[in-house]
Amino acid sequence: MPQNIPRDHHYVPQFYLRNFATDPEKQKLTTVAKHGHVAVWAKRSIKSLGFERDLYVSMRDGVPVSVENIINERIETPISESDTWTKLVNGRADALDKTDKPILYALIRHLNVRTPHYMAVTMELARLAEHQDSAIPFTNEEREHYAYLRANPNEAKAMFNLMSMSIGWAEADYRKAALSIFRSPIPLRTLSSPVMSIRAPTHPALYLPMPGLTPYQLVLALNPTTIACLVLGDFDDAFGNIEMPMDSALGFNRQFVAQFALYDGIRHLVTSRDDLSVYMTWAPYSLIEDTEQKITYRRKA
Repeated sequence: MPQNIPRDHHYVPQFYLRNFATDPEKQKLTTVAKHGHVAVWAKRSIKSLGFERDLYVSMRDGVPVSVENIINERIETPISESDTWTKLVNGRADALDKTDKPILYALIRHLNVRTPHYMAVTMELARLAEHQDSAIPFTNEEREHYAYLRANPNEAKAMFNLMSMSIGWAEADYRKAALSIFRSPIPLRTLSSPVMSIRAPTHPALYLPMPGLTPYQLVLALNPTTIACLVLGDFDDAFGNIEMPMDSALGFNRQFVAQFALYDGIRHLVTSRDDLSVYMTWAPYSLIEDTEQKITYRRKA
């Protein structure tokens, strides 16, 4: 690749992380980072967070091709310069309305598919689909698709890059999806794979892409006081913006910690230190050391 092409590819956009910055210059934030069985809370640079070497590179006719700049030009820059994002940067989540749905929908779908965690989950599904006795009832078409990915890992990477550099694949679901904005009474956390897929109440209008799939919603913290929840299905282009009760905010914060603990591919939990050890010792980690600059945890055996 040409030398002017960046090779450290951020899968969490820096414009997104700056909404969680702890300094006036918006260069720093505090996270819990995994180091094997140890997890350490400390202050970190936004520039040094959420990137992987050559993440958005695949081979084409033996030549490495990067889509990092395309992602920035087509998706990150338009979203970060939108009126919708300006409302969030300025703390005006209460002003978000249905005109903001296109940007928020695009952001959630995009951030959900562009991370190493998403790629790892895709390949794990491909592995499970190889076995006829899998707990997931894959269709024959799905088994053929995943067999192709197993046999052609570079094509799997190219498909990942294609989804990361475009949101055209998500357009068909937009008009029927329901998007809800919930404004929190307490500071919210987020993750280095920022979109969580969590259980949703059963509803006949829900879209479930695989047989037997548990009903789910896609959840993204937009800033420390705002959550967006996206539900795919036949919901007639619904949009809402309300204050959420304290128990819901606490529940979301617990979900962030739970997903950080559960998935190896989620490397950072973006959070203040307030009540952190209560959640981490539930997650389950043991508290090893707590100083003003650093909190160290070790995963329980």
